[in-house]
Amino acid sequence: MVVVISDFLSVDLSWERSLRALAGRHQVLAIEIVDPRELELPNVGLLDVVDPETGATLTVPTSSRRLRDSYARAAAAHRREVDAALRRAGAGHLVLRTDSDWLTDIVRFVLATRRGRGAARRPPVAARPTGAGR
Repeated sequence: MVVVISDFLSVDLSWERSLRALAGRHQVLAIEIVDPRELELPNVGLLDVVDPETGATLTVPTSSRRLRDSYARAAAAHRREVDAALRRAGAGHLVLRTDSDWLTDIVRFVLATRRGRGAARRPPVAARPTGAGR
C-alpha cells in the first residue's frame, strides 16, 4: 500500500498520470488535508497576500462579496477536480479536515471501506441459495 498525504492545493493536476501508474501496481490511498480557512476568504478588508514561489505581493479587497463568492466557488470546483482526478487514477480518497476529529474520520473511512469490500464479495440477495442469509 502506498499512502500519499497532501493538501492537493496545486492547480497543476499532472500528478494524476503518475498516480495512475502507481495504482496499477499498488493499492494507493490519497489522504487530503483540508483547512476550511483555505476554502473561503474572510471579510477582513484589504489583505496583502504573498506568492511564496515568486515573492510577488497582491492586495486583495476581501470586503467584496463578489470576490469572496468567486473564491469559494473556485475552491469548491478545485476540490471536485482533485476528487475526480484521484478516482480516475484509481486511488482511495480520504479527506481529513483540520477542524474535525481526524481519528473519527479515519475510523469511519476504514469501516466504510470494509463494508464496501464485504458487499462486493457477497453475492446479491437474489443469487443466494434458498435459506441463506436468514
